[in-house]
Amino acid sequence: MNTSAYEFLSILQVGKNAPEKKTDNSGYLEVLDAVRSEIARNHADELSAALDDAEAAQSLRTLIYRYAAEHLAGEDYDRTALTERIFEDMAGLGILTKYLHDPTVEEININAYNCVEIIRSDRTDYLYDDEAFASPEAALDIVKRMVRMGGMLLDAQTPRVDSFIGTGTRISALIPPLVPEELGVTVSIRKQSKGRITREQMLTSGTATENMLDFLAACLCYGVSVGTAGGTGSGKSTLMAYLLNEYIRLNEDYNNRIYVVEDSRELNLLKYDVENDRPARVVYTKTKGEPNPVTMFDLIVSALRFHPALIVPAEVRDGAAYQAAIAGQTGHTILTSFHADGAKDSYRRLVALCHTAGTSLSDERLLEMCVGAWPIIVYQKQLKDHSRRIMEIYEATGQRNGEVCGTRLFRYVVDSTERDGRGRITNIRGHHERCGCISPHLYSTLRDNGAPEELLKRIFPEGKAEEDADET
Repeated sequence: MNTSAYEFLSILQVGKNAPEKKTDNSGYLEVLDAVRSEIARNHADELSAALDDAEAAQSLRTLIYRYAAEHLAGEDYDRTALTERIFEDMAGLGILTKYLHDPTVEEININAYNCVEIIRSDRTDYLYDDEAFASPEAALDIVKRMVRMGGMLLDAQTPRVDSFIGTGTRISALIPPLVPEELGVTVSIRKQSKGRITREQMLTSGTATENMLDFLAACLCYGVSVGTAGGTGSGKSTLMAYLLNEYIRLNEDYNNRIYVVEDSRELNLLKYDVENDRPARVVYTKTKGEPNPVTMFDLIVSALRFHPALIVPAEVRDGAAYQAAIAGQTGHTILTSFHADGAKDSYRRLVALCHTAGTSLSDERLLEMCVGAWPIIVYQKQLKDHSRRIMEIYEATGQRNGEVCGTRLFRYVVDSTERDGRGRITNIRGHHERCGCISPHLYSTLRDNGAPEELLKRIFPEGKAEEDADET
């Protein structure tokens, strides 16, 4: 049985996490307990998946309908209404349910019980006062239920929790005493995209150009590590998923094994490469919290024992960056993401993260390691009109006096900005341009590792840069 689902069921006691809707409902409680028992015994996985997947939610409703009918055989009642009531008591999340099932919703933020943000790619809607939760207690009740789905406990002893719902939706929650009692909770919910981003979507949306996408895919396929940087919601995970699926399709090396490390399952990758009639060689791993935690640092160490060609620490936030940098110097290709505010700034950020591992190495030595581990940095940004763009692709070639040396290969140039009558930005127009050539060392690495000469010449018609070319 799914442990987190079992634990979740154990707290669904009427009067605790599922408030009674009526006072004279002893008959309903008997049916609820019977149905809950059957589903806990036979369908725990369906319950676990129902919170962030509309199809799984409908499957759970079908099971509830069936078990309720078996329990109430021969009795006259409104089967649809009873099914919905039991569903809400077992797996419903009140006002959040429809937004978790809405594929256009990317993020849900609860700033307080009476102020909820529903974030889509093109707009943000607000649930305020009467449209939001009825009380701080109501919001806290729902959030505790969601957190418990990831096997975590949210209470006064652990008032700060990072958890997940189902197979990918992340939830980070703060409750009193970390937030004022009168606000109830503060929560950020990030949903995993169920669909796979396509090349056409990346091009049509203006995220990148063909040459940019082909260059980044070639880097991974031919042994050059890539770091993706940007702020929250800038599209880092989307780009990583796209590049990994390209790697699965295009890499013809005998060892094209991918080792993924995530805090919660978010990367939506191919399971089978139909085009080449072969399974995707992906090892998925996930960190574990207390008790007996297993960190991203630990799992990167373990990666080296699983013979991967590509190691993917999905997002580094601490000393895992140091272990990833070490792995990058052992012949492995590394794809990772992290928060930074620019391509060159990414290296300062990586050095700071490496220091949290407790290393005694100097800033200059760590910077040298990070440049060697991630010679290519992609900086992404969500613009004021909600569009996402790769703003810059940068090649680092070394460091001098503590400063990164290298070349900006591509950049996004803003041409014009449109505003509405209230002065708010509604549309940003711009274009990508190539503004530099790759270094002789990178050119040789890609070519020697099997990159087609015609591909390199198409992307960089002038060929490689001069030996002493440098943009600091």
